[in-house]
Amino acid sequence: MKTIREVLTGKALVTLPSSATVMEAAQVMGQARIGAMLIVDEHGGAAGVFTERDLMLRVIVAGKDPDKVLLSDVMTTDVFTVSPERRINQVWREMQARHIRHLPVVENDKVIGMLSLRDLLHEHLDLKRHEVKALTAYIQGEGEGPETAAGS
Repeated sequence: MKTIREVLTGKALVTLPSSATVMEAAQVMGQARIGAMLIVDEHGGAAGVFTERDLMLRVIVAGKDPDKVLLSDVMTTDVFTVSPERRINQVWREMQARHIRHLPVVENDKVIGMLSLRDLLHEHLDLKRHEVKALTAYIQGEGEGPETAAGS
């Protein structure tokens, strides 16, 4: 089973300072085609996460002006993080249990990436495709058993 580090390869980390406005965050998220971003403090450390859900519930539904509201006022500050060495199946279960869709990945007290539930779904589907292919080959007498192909 892959680690989180293997899933993160090639993904750029998108950040904004907590002093940025919600409108700035929405524009950056739209351009980057992401549903959440890391918000950093004045020292570049993780201050929180701002998500599409935060935008909807804490700004739009609350009737606030996104051009005037600062991220520090509406971001999620109680953020669960994960190490890049964790296995994707463990993290998948943890995200489901916590009802979160975006997760900062931290190494040596530094955020090195953001992981989404969609990223893990793609990895899970890829693993299942390989298992089906191995089982099909095994049944047809063309390959090794499914336990070998699945990486057990």
